[in-house]
Amino acid sequence: MIIGKYNDSPFPLSLLAAAKVRTESRTPVIEREKYHEYTFEYIIGGNGYLEINGESYEPQTDSMYVLSLGSRHRYWPHREKPWEKIFFAIKGDMVDYLLHAYRLDRIHYLPGCASLLKYFEAMHRLNYHTDNVNHQAAVVFHQFIEAAAQLVYGEEGLPLPLELEKLKSELDRHLEHPFTLEQYCRENNCSAAHLIRSFRQCFGDTPYGYLMKRRMELAQRLLLYSHFSIKEIAERLCFSDQYYFSNYFKRKNGISPRAFRKNKPSVS
Repeated sequence: MIIGKYNDSPFPLSLLAAAKVRTESRTPVIEREKYHEYTFEYIIGGNGYLEINGESYEPQTDSMYVLSLGSRHRYWPHREKPWEKIFFAIKGDMVDYLLHAYRLDRIHYLPGCASLLKYFEAMHRLNYHTDNVNHQAAVVFHQFIEAAAQLVYGEEGLPLPLELEKLKSELDRHLEHPFTLEQYCRENNCSAAHLIRSFRQCFGDTPYGYLMKRRMELAQRLLLYSHFSIKEIAERLCFSDQYYFSNYFKRKNGISPRAFRKNKPSVS
């Protein structure tokens, strides 16, 4: 049962709901597209299944999953061992900023995170009859995000250095536009060697490797959900021709673009 709602404040974080729920074997599959908020769910007990943005997980006891803003997802409990969960739902610019700053904006599932349960319980205990409930929720959420980042990245879970945050944002904006690190460094008066070394230490990949990985993710979505031809997708993603794109896609994904599109998974 949802214990409270508060969603009409100009404060940049709104706590929409918090609850403890016990699912049953007959609980239906919940499916959504273009989700309009963030929901963080912690598994107190039981098992279940989650599909989100083309990725699949089996969240179990002492794990957490995130239903992110704009996501396409569906989830349901195991029929013999259904979930018992505690969750909170929030939205606002502060949520987006903190997830991005702590590099958690692409994390959908975090196993073995029992240390995070206390933050869910803290959200659950908030008094919805107070005027500053969103301010209280913001404090808890920031502590929660910092703790989650520590689990994922260790001490590196602190916010990104400004130069790396700027470069990562620039790469994300150039999935369908040409990008050269040399030109970027000239325009920003910085060292390419230093950026490559720092970026690899932070993300485990070079700027070029990160850019191409993101382009391959976009290529998969375009192959599955668009009517663009393979040649058109290659051009959109800045490949010199469709043959180079096809060879690169197959090398990275183990299957050709044509076969990937042909074997598009069906949603039951």
